[in-house]
Amino acid sequence: MSHNLHFREVQHFTTGTTGPKGQRIFFLQFGNSGELMTLQLEKMQIRALAEFLDQLIGDVEPISPDDVPIALDLIEPVQPEWIVSSIGVAFEEDNSEFVIVAEEQSDESDPSVVQIHLSPGQVKAFILRATDVVRAGRPPCTYCGEPLNHSDGWCPCSN
Repeated sequence: MSHNLHFREVQHFTTGTTGPKGQRIFFLQFGNSGELMTLQLEKMQIRALAEFLDQLIGDVEPISPDDVPIALDLIEPVQPEWIVSSIGVAFEEDNSEFVIVAEEQSDESDPSVVQIHLSPGQVKAFILRATDVVRAGRPPCTYCGEPLNHSDGWCPCSN
């Protein structure tokens, strides 16, 4: 059964992980007190979302440091509602807000969709947080750029 959800004026929008390096699970978490939602994503989806938002944020008027949230940790319990298959982004100039649209990975013909409306300050904070979260993983191989093996720091291309 699909749901179309709208989160407007959210107080909390962040990303984070659980698990050790090489086995981390990535999450997108958003909402307000009593109405918090967590979705599971891939590392590359978080990276791509942050990079795309970073390109768009340059076209927005200057952001006051007071508008950038600092509480960006995941709120427990971290239990995803569903896994994200695709993400879209829009900027509504009239409201000066970003809209993130995430679609559920599902075998159903009508997957769930969520829209999250964000201020430029929230987007700026997310970009910084996502960049840190992605970089906190395994270091890249100096030859191919892929992450090194989490158990011994080895890469097959170094043979």
